Amino acid sequence: MSPALTSGQPQLSDVDLVAAPFCRGDVIVGTATERRGYSQSGATLAHKIDMLNFSVANLIGGCVFGSIGFVAFIYGKRMNLWKPMFLGIGLMVYPYFISNDLIMIAIGAIGTVGLFFLR
Repeated sequence: MSPALTSGQPQLSDVDLVAAPFCRGDVIVGTATERRGYSQSGATLAHKIDMLNFSVANLIGGCVFGSIGFVAFIYGKRMNLWKPMFLGIGLMVYPYFISNDLIMIAIGAIGTVGLFFLR
């Protein structure tokens, strides 16, 4: 017999190494999903995580109101006016937290109108 078979350690075949690629020496630690505590594949987990809304209305609204907010921020910074500066920051940041298209457009319209009335 060879020394590897008499050493008392578990022997791994090629099939075992493919099924469980994370090994320490001759002892199988587990697959990546078992090591992280997940029991599902990554694609299934990605659907369960609350991710950003990538609809066309959300992307265009975010770009439009983010651009208006950027201009308002620069204007407020150069003129030393804190109201347009903070409204600009708000207009740039809020699209990341609102996933409903209608609510996002409504908040952006209110913020944009607020720029003109809160001088």
